[in-house]
Amino acid sequence: MPKKKQTPEGGPLDQLLNLRMQGKMPASREIAAHVRALIKSNQLIPGTRIPSTQSLATAWGVFPNTVQLGLDPLVKEGLIDRRQHRGTFVLDRCSVIRRIGIYENFGAIAANDRDFLVSLQVELANLLEKTGAELKVWIDNRTRPDSLPKNLLDACEKREIDGVLSSQPSEEILSSLLKLPVPVSILTNNGACPGRVNFKYRDIVENAVARLAERGARRIAVISNILPETTPEHANPQDVSRFYENFKAAVAGAGLRTQSSWCIRPSSPKQVANLELFGYRGMKRLWQKKEHPDGLFIFPHNAARGCLTALMELGVAVPAELKVVSHGNIETPILTPYPVDWITSSSRLIVEAMLQQIQRALAGKPVKPISLRHKPSW
Repeated sequence: MPKKKQTPEGGPLDQLLNLRMQGKMPASREIAAHVRALIKSNQLIPGTRIPSTQSLATAWGVFPNTVQLGLDPLVKEGLIDRRQHRGTFVLDRCSVIRRIGIYENFGAIAANDRDFLVSLQVELANLLEKTGAELKVWIDNRTRPDSLPKNLLDACEKREIDGVLSSQPSEEILSSLLKLPVPVSILTNNGACPGRVNFKYRDIVENAVARLAERGARRIAVISNILPETTPEHANPQDVSRFYENFKAAVAGAGLRTQSSWCIRPSSPKQVANLELFGYRGMKRLWQKKEHPDGLFIFPHNAARGCLTALMELGVAVPAELKVVSHGNIETPILTPYPVDWITSSSRLIVEAMLQQIQRALAGKPVKPISLRHKPSW
C-alpha cells in the first residue's frame, strides 16, 4: 500500500487531498463520494484542475487504479472531464453537455416515413461531435409500447446521460418520459410537456395561402395529415389544434375561396400510418371532385411525396392548372419536376432548440416551450 502523504488543511485542493478513508465502503466509492461532495458544494469550482492520479493516490494512500475507479462515475455524471495531455477538470454543468440520449419509436411509424426521425439523429450527432459530447440512441421497434426500454431507464437512473430527446411520442410514452430523473426535451404539441419544441403552425398556413394568392390562385385546397381536434378555449392560436381553423381564416382574409370537400384530412390515426400513401390517395380523391381548386397547400413533406406522384399520374399541369405550395424538410429534400414553392423546416434548428432546453434544465433555469418558424424558399 502506498504511503499516505500528509497535507495541511486550507484551500479547496487541500480539502480534496485530505481524504481520510473510513473503511466502511470500498475505497473507490469513498473517493467518488468525497470528490462529488466538494464539487456539488462548490468548493471545487468549474475549471478547477484536479491533481494527477499519482498525486491523489499518494495523498490518499491508495493505488492509482483505485483513484481511477473512484473518478470514473464522476466522468459519467458530467461532474469532471478527462482530456488526454490536458488533465482532469471540474465541469460547469450549466453549460456543458457530455452525453445525450435520443429515444424514437420506429415500430409505430411506417418505414417510408422515418426519414425525418433519422435526419434528427444525424443532425444531433453532428452538433454533439463539435463539442466532444456523446450520443446514445434508443430505437424502439415495438408497435405500441406503453413504457420506455429498461436500459434507457437504467441509464437515466445512473446519470449516464445528461438528458433525453424524443419526437412525437404517444401519450403513454410521453408520460414515461416526463417522469425521468434527467431533463427531457420533446418535439410535440402536447401542452402537458414544459420542455417541448414545436412550430408556429398559423405562421406556415398564412405564408402558404399568401403565396398561392400571390401566384394567382383563387380556389384553395389543403391536404394535411393533422387530425381535426376539438380546440380548447385557452389554446394558443399558433397551436396545431387550430391548423384548419387558421387555414380557413387565412383563405377568407386573402379574399380567396375554399370548400369543405377540398380539405383532405384524416378521420382516424390509421389513415396516416403511411403519410406518403395518405398524400397519394388524398390527391386522387381531391381531383375526383366536380370542381377543382387552382391552388394547393400540402403538409407535411412526407405527404407531399405521395401528392406529387399522384399529380404526375393524373397529368395535372403545374403551375398552369394548379399552383402548389408544400412543406419540406431541408435535410430530406424531395426531388420533383414540378415548380413547387417550399416552406421549409430544419432538423438542425429543431435539435438546437432541444439542446438549449436541456442546458437550461441542467443549469437549474426554468424551461419554457420553444416555437420555431418555417422558412419560405421563394
